[in-house]
Amino acid sequence: MFPRLSHKLTLAMVLVSAFTILVASLFIDRAMDKQFEAFVEGAQEQLNWQIVEAVRELYEQRGDRASLEEQLQLLGAASNVEIVVSPGEGHHAMMGRGMMGRGSMGMGRRTMGELILPDGTAATIEVTPTADLERQAREEAFRQAVNGSILIAAVFSVGSALFVSTLFFWRLTKPLQQLMGMVRKVGQGYLTERAALRGRDEIGFLGREFNQMAANLEQQERLRVKLTNDMAHELRTPLASIQAYLEGMGDGVVEPNQDNLTLVLEETQRLGELLESLQDLAKLERPMLKQESVDLTEVLGALVRPLRILAEEKNLKLQWESPAEGLYTFGDRDMLATAIRNVISNAIKYTPPGGLVTIDLGIDGSQVKVEISDTGVGIAAQELPFIFERFYRTDGSRSRATGGTGIGLAVTAEVIKGHGGHVEVRSEPGTGSTFTIYLPKIKCEERGL
Repeated sequence: MFPRLSHKLTLAMVLVSAFTILVASLFIDRAMDKQFEAFVEGAQEQLNWQIVEAVRELYEQRGDRASLEEQLQLLGAASNVEIVVSPGEGHHAMMGRGMMGRGSMGMGRRTMGELILPDGTAATIEVTPTADLERQAREEAFRQAVNGSILIAAVFSVGSALFVSTLFFWRLTKPLQQLMGMVRKVGQGYLTERAALRGRDEIGFLGREFNQMAANLEQQERLRVKLTNDMAHELRTPLASIQAYLEGMGDGVVEPNQDNLTLVLEETQRLGELLESLQDLAKLERPMLKQESVDLTEVLGALVRPLRILAEEKNLKLQWESPAEGLYTFGDRDMLATAIRNVISNAIKYTPPGGLVTIDLGIDGSQVKVEISDTGVGIAAQELPFIFERFYRTDGSRSRATGGTGIGLAVTAEVIKGHGGHVEVRSEPGTGSTFTIYLPKIKCEERGL
């Protein structure tokens, strides 16, 4: 049992959330401490200045020294601060101190102000908070309450992240689990299975691509079965004929004369054509060894001469006008000749007597275009997507006179694709077909490659 993707994603999300919350909590705690400390110091600073003003008012009342010291003691005790009035030389300092703590809270909260005594002497007022255990306890309780709130929020956030991520990733991986089951079934041979994945996101796109792949595999399987039947039929017919003639000759029923031997020879030629087509198909499984500059004008000229004889035997007109200058592409000359010959041969084969086959060679942008048109039987629209499949033959091409093996156009498509080009087809039943081959055009300076 392999670890589930949803568990891995959930764990990753929780760890990321926990780390983020931890870092955020540390920053929040430090920021809260600084802000709280600043608030407390600001409040103490404001209180200290209020005490300074109160001391100035006491001295403005011009009381005696004993009364002033008593007032300072009461003010310091009430505010829990230490008040020190330090006059110039020749005068004694007076002090008032709170009774709630011990010692001073440090220089950070001390406030100093100036005072003009009744005799005109300048003095300094120092107000320093004393240690207040009760206030310190309240401050510590506040900090603990804040930290506790942050901890509760962190725990709640991690729990929420765990819940949300579990739900989200379960919903995310559920279609993937369904798709995994479909992949397993298709791998076991159930090619009709389809994934019911919808949506416009990547999961939906993956589901549609999987269904398309399964449909292609199903189509290939049908073609394979069809190939088996077609090959069995193609092999059985000439072999049965050859066997019947040979058995008849052996039994003395059929005379071994020239006519009968010619029929046997024709059947062996049929077998030879089938094997030759299979050999051409096998060549496509190997990378092209020849890489050279190919003059398509010269290739077509060499093809047209013998094919024109074949066309004239069927009372067809093969029309071809050679361009004034050569048009070049790059690749394997023999394979390109085979690919183009297959298309022209089909055009001649499926065009009735009195028809026309036209071959045009020209330039279309950065490509060389070979266009082969005929006035033959045409191809039905529903069969056009499959005519380049291996061993596929249209219903109109199954007669023994024109049947073929269904390999020629597959060879053409593979060869042209291997040369960086493509083939387009336009056809109308009863009117004819036009096959257009596009190949990369090379410049004059590239011909010597």
